[in-house]
Amino acid sequence: MEKIYQDPDIGPVVLVKSSACRRVSIRVHPADGVRITIPRSLSYDEGLRFFIQKRDWVIATVARQQRKISDALDSGKAVGPLGNGAEVRSLMSEIVFVRADGSESGAGAWRAASGNGRKSVLIRTGTEQLEDVRQSGRTWLSLSRPIFRKTLTYSGNLPEEGSAALDGILKRCLADVLRYEARIILPGKTAFFADRFGFTVGNVTIKHNSSNWGSCSRRGNINLNLNLVRLPEPLCDYVILHELCHLRHPDHGPGFHSLLEKLCTDNIVRQALTDDPCVRDFVAKINSSRSVFPVHKTLEREMKGYRLI
Repeated sequence: MEKIYQDPDIGPVVLVKSSACRRVSIRVHPADGVRITIPRSLSYDEGLRFFIQKRDWVIATVARQQRKISDALDSGKAVGPLGNGAEVRSLMSEIVFVRADGSESGAGAWRAASGNGRKSVLIRTGTEQLEDVRQSGRTWLSLSRPIFRKTLTYSGNLPEEGSAALDGILKRCLADVLRYEARIILPGKTAFFADRFGFTVGNVTIKHNSSNWGSCSRRGNINLNLNLVRLPEPLCDYVILHELCHLRHPDHGPGFHSLLEKLCTDNIVRQALTDDPCVRDFVAKINSSRSVFPVHKTLEREMKGYRLI
């Protein structure tokens, strides 16, 4: 059970009781908002009083997160509101959203997109191949050189442009496209690195969550976020290599950092042979780094600018 407190500056603040926590805690998330977790032995009023005491900190944290999101949108590292004419790049495709005119009552090429278990919407996907990599021989992926252009035409009956309702629907449609591409790209990448560096991997699962880019279980199973295909290839690879290193080092101790640096160095040297401008930019930053682990620390720092959808 939860209660909602409407703060005049922050908006809705969710107060929820939990038998797992021993003290009141505050979580500020850019997508999920402000959440106060309260032990069952305490009242909601006690949780609210704790929030009031920390309110200035919460406001500052929300403002800081909003600045980071704004910077990410300006740099293309976050997906802004989706609507007619919006474009999103993945390692495989240039994805364009187009609103159809008038009413589309369901015949022809229109299909029902599930919307992640919610009410289905009508959407039509057109795919144009921009490069045949079998002929060009390109073995690397780049956000600046998509292989396909995918046009997602959505029904004119959907909510108005600029509305949160439309953005939510199209974000779910985008997630469907990214999930499809992630299932093509990520397991293959994981298998390549596992073979190259001698790892034994269990299942590789593609997930869509809002908390992390990847995870590794004690059983050797790896979960990878579908948003990884929105990253430059060196960063996508960095997350996979990070999780593979956890197969040998469950913690983030010296052994983990040394192994990750070795693997990331091998990979960035291989990628530096391509003509991807993003890789050249990363190499320049690595060369100027003063870190003990310049390669993976540079990639780790670059990861922090990207936002999940």
